[in-house]
Amino acid sequence: NYLEKFYQLPRYKYQSERKNSTSVIVEKLKEMQQFFGLNITGKPNEETLEIMRKPRCGVPDTGNFMITPGNPKWKQTNLTYRIINYTPDLSEAEVETALEKAFKLWSRVSPLNFTKTSQEEADIKIAFLQGDHGDNSPFDGPNGILAHAFQPGPGIGGDVHFDAEETWTKTSRNYNLFLVAAHEFGHSLGLAHSSDPGALMYPNYAFSEPSTYSLPQDDINGIQAIYGPSSNPVQPTGPTTPTACDPRLTFDAITTLRGEILFFKDKYFWRKHPHLRRVELNFISLFWPSLVNGIQAAYEDFDKDLIFVFKGNQYWALSGYDIQQGYPKNIANYGFPSSVQAIDAAVSYRGKTYFFVNNQFWRYDDQSQSMEPGYPKSIASSFQGIESRVDAVFQKNSFFLFFSGPRYYAFDLSAHRKMEYEENMQLAQAYLNQFYSLEIEGSHLVQSKNRSVIDSKIREMQAFFGLTVTGKLDSNTLEIMKTPRIVNYTPDMARADVDEAIQKGLEVWSKVTPLIFTKISKGIADIMIAFRTRVHGWCPRYFDGPLGVLGHAFPPGLGLGGDTHFDEDENWTKDGAGFNLFLVAAHEFGHSLGLSHTNDQTALMFPNYVSLDPSKYPLSQDDINGIQSIYGSPPKTPAKPKGPTVPHACDPDLTFDAITTFRREVMFFKGRHLWRIYYDITDVEFELISSFWPSLPADIQAAYENPRDKILVFKDENFWMIRGYAVLPDYPKSIHILGFPRRVKKIDAAVCDRNTRKTYFFVGIWYDEVTQTMDKGYPHRVVKYFPGIGLQVDAAFQHKGFFYFFRRSKQFEYDPKAKNVTRIMKTNTWFQCREPLNSSSDFTISEENVHSGRVEMFYHKNLNLLIFSIVHVLKNYSYQ
Repeated sequence: NYLEKFYQLPRYKYQSERKNSTSVIVEKLKEMQQFFGLNITGKPNEETLEIMRKPRCGVPDTGNFMITPGNPKWKQTNLTYRIINYTPDLSEAEVETALEKAFKLWSRVSPLNFTKTSQEEADIKIAFLQGDHGDNSPFDGPNGILAHAFQPGPGIGGDVHFDAEETWTKTSRNYNLFLVAAHEFGHSLGLAHSSDPGALMYPNYAFSEPSTYSLPQDDINGIQAIYGPSSNPVQPTGPTTPTACDPRLTFDAITTLRGEILFFKDKYFWRKHPHLRRVELNFISLFWPSLVNGIQAAYEDFDKDLIFVFKGNQYWALSGYDIQQGYPKNIANYGFPSSVQAIDAAVSYRGKTYFFVNNQFWRYDDQSQSMEPGYPKSIASSFQGIESRVDAVFQKNSFFLFFSGPRYYAFDLSAHRKMEYEENMQLAQAYLNQFYSLEIEGSHLVQSKNRSVIDSKIREMQAFFGLTVTGKLDSNTLEIMKTPRIVNYTPDMARADVDEAIQKGLEVWSKVTPLIFTKISKGIADIMIAFRTRVHGWCPRYFDGPLGVLGHAFPPGLGLGGDTHFDEDENWTKDGAGFNLFLVAAHEFGHSLGLSHTNDQTALMFPNYVSLDPSKYPLSQDDINGIQSIYGSPPKTPAKPKGPTVPHACDPDLTFDAITTFRREVMFFKGRHLWRIYYDITDVEFELISSFWPSLPADIQAAYENPRDKILVFKDENFWMIRGYAVLPDYPKSIHILGFPRRVKKIDAAVCDRNTRKTYFFVGIWYDEVTQTMDKGYPHRVVKYFPGIGLQVDAAFQHKGFFYFFRRSKQFEYDPKAKNVTRIMKTNTWFQCREPLNSSSDFTISEENVHSGRVEMFYHKNLNLLIFSIVHVLKNYSYQ
């Protein structure tokens, strides 16, 4: 049927005639395969049938910008057109705009002019028809032949018919009327089909963005071959289709996709199948209609079965030929600083993703979903021989193939791994020699006679930093070793002036507390001080250049705990000319001792830098109250009014504001602090919330971890979304976008059931996250879902199949399968503060009917329960 319509295969009345004409069919198949650039086999193989199934124009095919046989053309250059009827899919104005714009494509590059008329007679008559409509060219229903047109001439000559059974749009959905009309008008003017896949006159439909569409050069050449050039003094030109065998060819981006290789160029991409010799050229829009052209970088995430593509500061996730919901997103989600506004190339390898930007590259850890410390690095230093900027990269076997201009370079990853291993061993030897008295000189670290000593020192180091003690040089151990730990100095000031400023910065705190500070010249100190720039080592925070973040410090604890880093890009002074080192250091040391920021603008711990006279005492009463609430007053100091207390883990009356899991941790929130425990470790860490998420408020009221490795935290009518140690952009947002009615002013608690993928909110109604509709009959009574847990819940989380509900100083261990409470305990039993508790409670719930919109709900005055499914993603509430 296809060959009869488009390649003049004779129609046979009887089956016996068809059997005797096999050679004719083979020749027509070869003709069709040659036109589309397929392997010429004369057989209806899968790639040939795939082309035949695609929506297309109803005019037969010929060759490159070919003129219709017989060279028909209009004798006049001023042509009229009439719209006989309209499609109901678009308004009349939208149809007229699309057709007028389509005619302008041709008039811009030729001497032709087109005028709409309402007269009976017109050169080109346009109609929307269906099925057999009396022109011997019947339509075949949706998703087949979209339209057809007739060559110039009297009567039906020049007329254009669109299949009324297709869905016509002005966007990328279904079939864009402007693009199909522009193609058919080419036939009305005398052009046949072109075999150039980038040409408008190519027979198969492919979407291109109408607002930026320009007539390709192949079509310009064709129309000017019939009617001559445009009357414009400067002849317009159009885009050309890239040629695979062009020796000057460059690529915008390359990625693998399920065994294929995709090479992106402008609005096109080539598909290279591993078992086929032919390379197929397609429009990007043919596979991903809403994706942008000019992709700059791309890589495949094999574990997620996704490819990620980048343009500018945005990126998209593609699952096969579908764009994932919630995209595009900003590349800042990966951890790039604001100075990075585009990615040149990207490739994923062994759980790490390499991003190439100018002459540097970054490395992203796919498991922790964060940038690795110590990056960016020079491309040339890690990939020797790659001296120029990288346009594209992908992995094949044990090689990275780097593309730069018209050349590509094969980089041997096996050699790189060996070099990286040797570098890591040298780093470990130097580190253990310096800080753990290893005392092995030269390149002898890997010798078997030294293994027991080495393993012992590594275990000692791992125990100190709270790592899993293995004695092996694993990735976590290496990251600690690569952390910038050694005190260094800024060249802006003399060493003596730096020492004096640091000493004074510590003294302001020692004068009002029992704390004593001693400087050491080697080894690991409680507070390590360094001047660093941009991304620096293992530190999860980075600097942003001059006049931005001046310094940062970490709260007391192991590892980075207490450490203070100053931005070397700033101008440090001992007076008021630049940034006074003493004032900034004193502020950061407040963080090192456990203080967070205050909103008292007279306090040293106010977040913004204020230039003060360094000779004056910088602490305000607010600072003094804060530090003494942690460490008390200095010896022999008269007692002062008691300041705000720090929560104590073993307080028998301890209550929590919120609790959530975070990967393999559980976080307990209280005021401006949090406790962290690990499933397999008994130690409890006590931190300031602001040390992890400076922009989060204190007194969080609810929190939970969703299945997409993100935490949602709630306070009053706002919520924040956290990924790792970064609060995502554009937060906080209102809880009402999640579907809560306006009367809900805060969330008491929340917990996500990992098994059912439902989230329980202790406040309101029930809705389905997919349909965003309320479900009748909800919320049920809490005692129906969780009998025995009481009327109110302060916090909740799930662990090893059990729910733990917290109310005041009690917690209820609840078995969701048995639907009963299995234990009642003190809240702080998680902190090894066990105390038996035997009590029972009488719980009742008062209720009243509440109407919201068209849905009747039960509203519990004391406690409400909302459940929603998180299997899919909301249109206006995505997990990003």
